[in-house]
Amino acid sequence: MKPRVNRLLIAAGAALFCAAVLSMHAQEAAKRAVLRAASELKWVDAPNATGVQQAVAWGNAQKGAHGSFAKFAGGTEVPLHTHTASGRSVVISGTMVEGVEGQKPKELGAGSYFYLPGGVKHTTTCKAGADCIIYSDWSGPFDLTPATP
Repeated sequence: MKPRVNRLLIAAGAALFCAAVLSMHAQEAAKRAVLRAASELKWVDAPNATGVQQAVAWGNAQKGAHGSFAKFAGGTEVPLHTHTASGRSVVISGTMVEGVEGQKPKELGAGSYFYLPGGVKHTTTCKAGADCIIYSDWSGPFDLTPATP
């Protein structure tokens, strides 16, 4: 074989080997237990949402699928917006009011569940009187894009 072809084959083999090692590492990491107290969460301001903070539980909110907590100050209103990724959420405390465009807003107290497919226009409010905390599993990176009706 030509030297150039040999180098390409060696490079391809090395790349496949590295991919296999990384895959095995990811599978091994998935087998490890993760225990994290609430006091260990790192809260940061959510993008484009005044009065909202996020704490990632797993994954990477900037790069892909992840799970995160969101904390809303009581009375916080996030006007009509969308997310690229779909999100499945559970209300942990407080009362959230979710309004999907074209539908009557719904009050969701602690223990409630909601699912919003990516691209759905909606409003999000934490009812005044108490802060709200939700947990969400996101199918991709987190974003929040203001929308017009």
